[in-house]
Amino acid sequence: MTSEPTTFLFSGYARLPQDVSHQAMYKRVGVVLEVDHAGVVVTCSTTLMMASADDFFQRLLAGRNVLVERHEIEALVRFRYRGHSQGALVSALHKIFEAVDLSPLVLGEAAGPLSSAAAGEAATETLG
Repeated sequence: MTSEPTTFLFSGYARLPQDVSHQAMYKRVGVVLEVDHAGVVVTCSTTLMMASADDFFQRLLAGRNVLVERHEIEALVRFRYRGHSQGALVSALHKIFEAVDLSPLVLGEAAGPLSSAAAGEAATETLG
């Protein structure tokens, strides 16, 4: 029997610029963040085609807090991520921040778990 995650999964999508090689295939970039109960990024992934770009983005965000470091996260992506998808990644992150604001991380009990979920932190919120 597997245990239910105690983390939260958030996703955001944004339109890719025309000059990105995979724009014709995908049109949008997706960003997925898994965060713990304190808002710290445990892991993340993107739909970027190049593995090195996805890995770099993961390393930029790992350990950052989506509740209190939003400006720092955006500034870090703008400064360090110099790829053509930079603006789309920032836009996708903004959508994730909006989803976080509507989640139990911010709203607590007001955004409570589904009736089938275990009480407390065992609930998992999936947005996207």
